[in-house]
Amino acid sequence: MKKIILSLVLTLTAALPLTAQKGLHIEELFGGKYQHHKDATEVLLKGRQISQYGLTLFRSLTVSGTGKDGQYIEQLVRNDTRLAADKETELKAGRLYYGFYRLPPLSKKPLNRYIFYRNNALGKGGKPTLTLIYMEGTASIEDLRKTFAK
Repeated sequence: MKKIILSLVLTLTAALPLTAQKGLHIEELFGGKYQHHKDATEVLLKGRQISQYGLTLFRSLTVSGTGKDGQYIEQLVRNDTRLAADKETELKAGRLYYGFYRLPPLSKKPLNRYIFYRNNALGKGGKPTLTLIYMEGTASIEDLRKTFAK
C-alpha cells in the first residue's frame, strides 16, 4: 500500500509542473507538435536544476526557419499576453519582434509567471529563429534580467 501511495504522489508531483502553463494558448506548443520537429528544440527544467534562480519551471522552444509557424506562435503569445501585469515589447513592421511579459499569478499558486518571446527572423541579418520561454517561480523581473545578463 505504501508503494502505491508513493508512486501516486511521485506521478502527481512530476506531472504538476508540466501543466503549469494550463489555460494559456502557448500550452499547445510544449510537448506537442514541435517535440519531434527536426527544426525545433524544446527544453524543460524544473526543481533543483533551477531553484537557485528563483524558478520552479522553465520551458523553452526554439524553432528555426519560422515562416507560418512564426506567425502562428506570435498570435498565441499575443493572445496570452493581452492581460499581462508588466510588459516590454518591440515591434518591427507591425510584427512582434521581442516581448517580455509578467502574467498575473494563478489564484491557487501565487508564483510569478513569465513569457519571453523573440523572433530573430525580423531582425537585420538575424538567423530565422524564434524563441519562446515560459517561466514560473518567485523570481522578480529584476532577478531574471540579472540572471540572463550573465
